[in-house]
Amino acid sequence: MKTIVFGGAFDPPHLEHSRLTKFVIDKLGAKRLVIVPTHCPPHKSGGFLSFEDRVALSKLAFEGCADEVVIDTIEYDRAVAGYEHNYSSEVLPLLKEKYGEIVYLIGGDSLEHFHTWHKPEEVASACPIAVVGREGYDDIEEKVAQVAEKFGGEFIPIDFDGSSVSSSEIKAILLLGEKPEGVADEVYEYIMDNHLADKYKPWLEKLKTYQSAELYNHTKNVVLRAVHLNSAHNLKQDFEKVFKSAVLHDNAKERPSSDGLVIPEDSIDTPVMHQFLGAKKAERDFGVADKDVLDAILVHTTACKDMTVLQKLIYTADSTSYDRMYDPIPKLREIGDEDFEEGFKAVLQYTYDKLLKKGNPIYPLTLEAVKCYL
Repeated sequence: MKTIVFGGAFDPPHLEHSRLTKFVIDKLGAKRLVIVPTHCPPHKSGGFLSFEDRVALSKLAFEGCADEVVIDTIEYDRAVAGYEHNYSSEVLPLLKEKYGEIVYLIGGDSLEHFHTWHKPEEVASACPIAVVGREGYDDIEEKVAQVAEKFGGEFIPIDFDGSSVSSSEIKAILLLGEKPEGVADEVYEYIMDNHLADKYKPWLEKLKTYQSAELYNHTKNVVLRAVHLNSAHNLKQDFEKVFKSAVLHDNAKERPSSDGLVIPEDSIDTPVMHQFLGAKKAERDFGVADKDVLDAILVHTTACKDMTVLQKLIYTADSTSYDRMYDPIPKLREIGDEDFEEGFKAVLQYTYDKLLKKGNPIYPLTLEAVKCYL
């Protein structure tokens, strides 16, 4: 029986996962689908759901995708048994022995990094590999041919008209207390019924008392923009740091009282005061101790010289958030979607030019940023 093997974090599984597997199963005439949730993927951190919940959700998400659907816990079982790694070069031969004729399903994004995999030649020789070209991965046949020539094995290019869906963005929407469009009802209900997305609920409830409806909407849009940029450009910023920084960036915007907190004197009663208070109040009122998060909040309005990637990310996401529809923000979003660094510089240039045109005082940190980056 031809079997499609599909591995992933599935944190959480979404509708595009099931659409993809159904398409490939029909295309290759397979009868069985084996889903392999990763135990601890070496290239990811900040997991949202436990392994047990990801297994349960995978059963719901992939039901009916093939004549037979199996959720195989081989990676978890190997980890429990003491194996340090779950490389594909080690796992695929075991799955082949167990299921017989298998085809390993990967995306075009994985193919681009195939040369970095552990013993790629052994992965290529273990079984045929179906490579799905999705949105943003053109010329899949040419890329497949190049990898096959270098590493051997049988690579099967498959064109799929699906879109690239970010599990990180879905995760952010869930943590914001909303239902993502790309998640099956059964998956969403399981997450809600088991309170799996409640981690930041106390923060959100507190923010709603601090912020107007308009500002709270902006906060949510900054979160989504920051998570999108981090995922789309593979910035490799920890999801939790990104979420915390974005969701708290304006926590002091509408509560300007210093409450005895010490902030720079030259920021008091200025448009940038809230960033300094925001960092202080994030620590005091929300218990944030992560310096990276506090530093990102600290300069999200002014920018500064020698910024970290996280600082640039929150600064850019704030200025290009999805609720800002006035010119030239849509154009700035386009630039940022194409190139993160250029998008950051475009935002800084726009902000600087706007301040000059209005004749407003320019905060020293902004001048330092302009000198450093423009």
